[in-house]
Amino acid sequence: MADAKDIARLRTTMFVRVPAGLAALLAVWLVCAGSVHYWQAWMVALTFLGGSLAMGSFFIRTDPDFLVHRLQFREKEAAQRKIIGPTNVIFLAALLLPGLDLRFGWSRMPSWVCLAALVVMVAGYALVLWVFRTNRYASRIIEVQPGQSVISSGPYAVVRHPMYAAQAVMFPGFMAALGSWWGAGLAVLIIVPLVLRIRNEEEVLQRDLPGYAEYCQRARYRLVPGIW
Repeated sequence: MADAKDIARLRTTMFVRVPAGLAALLAVWLVCAGSVHYWQAWMVALTFLGGSLAMGSFFIRTDPDFLVHRLQFREKEAAQRKIIGPTNVIFLAALLLPGLDLRFGWSRMPSWVCLAALVVMVAGYALVLWVFRTNRYASRIIEVQPGQSVISSGPYAVVRHPMYAAQAVMFPGFMAALGSWWGAGLAVLIIVPLVLRIRNEEEVLQRDLPGYAEYCQRARYRLVPGIW
């Protein structure tokens, strides 16, 4: 159970560290673009800030234990630790590229496409919230928690890994919202580490989570309905 120290740590993370991190990220985008008038960067940063604060406030109030567990970052599975490096390289390149694209004029994305991509990004946020509300065992790391059971309702009735499905939509969406065709194209590569992560995660779940193999027979698709 989350105690007073845990709640204080959650509030510091959600209301101090997250805004500070987003401010630093916005600064990187503006420096790369060479302009403070990079309106897409402001739009994306404020959207992330609003979504993070709203979600954090909701769970601090309704289920702080869930957030405490979500703060764990250290992977226990060796296969997952090998995926982290290449994933971080993709993230870093994709985060730097949109601003540089704007500065040097490598591509031009219409404003309406940026706004449509922002809607896609927000839809990804909504799917993440649905996942969190359906499965309080949803973790940043690959593990089976004490007392964990198979979740097969809500988004888990459609695909076995709806959190990753949300990320596969959200990441290209927010890269496109930043106004860069090159950034959006590079962001599609996130599907590679996601697939590798899913394959290893399913090995762990089938090994350690009773009933997961039977669930896989009922929910045929891992990430995209009708495809995989």
